[in-house]
Amino acid sequence: PLFLLQWFNMSLMKNILLSCAIFLSSWLIANPVETGHAKASLISNLQNSNQESFYVGIRLQMQEGWHTYWENPGDSGSPFDAEWATDEGVIVENVQWPTPITIPYPPLMTFGYEGDIVFPFQVFRSQETNLKEIKVDFNFLICADICIPESASLSLDLSVIAPSEVLDKQIRSLPTKLISTESSIKGDNLVVRFQSDTPFLNAYLFPREDNYFSYPEIQQLVNVTDNTYEISIPLVSANLESFSGILSLDGEGFLVKEELQSATGGMSLWQAILFALLGGLILNLMPCVFPVISLKVLSFVSMGGDDHIKIRNHALAFVGGVMSTFLSIATALMIIRSTGSMIGWGYQLQSPVVVGILTLIMLGIGLILLTNINIASGLTNMGTNIQSRNDYSGSFFTGVLAVVVASPCTAPFMGAAIGYAILQPAIITLPVFLSLALGFAFPYLLLTANPGLISSIPKPGKWMETLKEFFAFPMFATSLWLVWVFSIQVNSDQLITLLICFFVVSIFMWVYKTFTNQIIIFGSSLLTILFLFTQIN
Repeated sequence: PLFLLQWFNMSLMKNILLSCAIFLSSWLIANPVETGHAKASLISNLQNSNQESFYVGIRLQMQEGWHTYWENPGDSGSPFDAEWATDEGVIVENVQWPTPITIPYPPLMTFGYEGDIVFPFQVFRSQETNLKEIKVDFNFLICADICIPESASLSLDLSVIAPSEVLDKQIRSLPTKLISTESSIKGDNLVVRFQSDTPFLNAYLFPREDNYFSYPEIQQLVNVTDNTYEISIPLVSANLESFSGILSLDGEGFLVKEELQSATGGMSLWQAILFALLGGLILNLMPCVFPVISLKVLSFVSMGGDDHIKIRNHALAFVGGVMSTFLSIATALMIIRSTGSMIGWGYQLQSPVVVGILTLIMLGIGLILLTNINIASGLTNMGTNIQSRNDYSGSFFTGVLAVVVASPCTAPFMGAAIGYAILQPAIITLPVFLSLALGFAFPYLLLTANPGLISSIPKPGKWMETLKEFFAFPMFATSLWLVWVFSIQVNSDQLITLLICFFVVSIFMWVYKTFTNQIIIFGSSLLTILFLFTQIN
């Protein structure tokens, strides 16, 4: 019938007009600007108006044969400049550079981008800021056979913009993983050793520092062992003390950052062992270790009048905990490394679960010390019942805890030794970590050799209770520091959950100190453990 045909035509026309309107509004919102040899626009991944952090991206769609430049452009060129105009309370961070490519232009070598590229910027805003529009003046150099400076004034209406999958895809491909390297200057080259269990065909190291390197089209790559490689970069200056950049393996970028230990060659095994020994010894004095070490000092002080055999055995148990934990970390590191993951010292604190558990342990120990609660805990080695039975598990687990808490610290000499060890075969890695453990445990090994040294410490008395309560505050400080680490790794909801766990642990400590009824204590202990277990999972 005629009216159905008219209805169909009207419906089709409405759909066509709606599609055109959506396309036109998206085009207007992104506000693309033709700069001459490229099209520039602003895009964002903002999901809703309540987000405190999101990304905006400058998208540059260059004509075929034209390119622009990376942070270090190489032998010629210059990076872009972006000047942002935002509301008060808004911070736009520096660009997060995508992995560049080599753009040879004999006899010059340049680093940059071709085709369609997005430069992401992370934006932070306060909740009070009513952010509607963001603007940027974008100035860049674009080149083919000639180089032309071009610019664009871009704006983006954030109140109506849809999240850009193009930007999200670029963010996912950013070089964010730090690859472990060991570098040295050999002759006229910087030689960088790294590991990769994933096969690749092409490798190129893009250094951020200028005026130190020459840039060949192909960098020499040597397969040292099955998964260990060395890449060489020619130097024009031997005064290089540190460097950073992006290592591209078949186009996938990895961050590189290293301080050179020597300008004359690589570190030897004996140097690494000596540095590890000295670093482990100094590690006892680092702030992150002191709170746990203070527990062991208190424990030894309380033994001032005991026989030497008991003192020696407790010191040996502590040393055993230290040694076994260092070797366990080294073994786990090598196993994980064999899967192709690039990790190093302190890798366990990359897990929010581990950080959260350590935070609660430090809070609990601090409360025990401050409130004089007597919990026969092997972890703190403070229980008098354990010590009276000559049970040395407390000393052993205090050694374990000392190493776990020490992992985020790096003492002088230690960084160079570990950086060397984690890139070597297991037959070299284990002796270096063993030397680090011996250095850390050395003061307690002295005590095992001469238990009489403990007699030089004043006899236990009232001063010891005051000292014990004082040592609670380094524990609280360590707990606060771990909360800060935790807050970086998780979102605000998970941080609130950890603070609720603080509250629950504090209530449990109060119940334990106030009530003597064993049923109440057992019930509160069970409820606390169940609550913490559910939150961890």
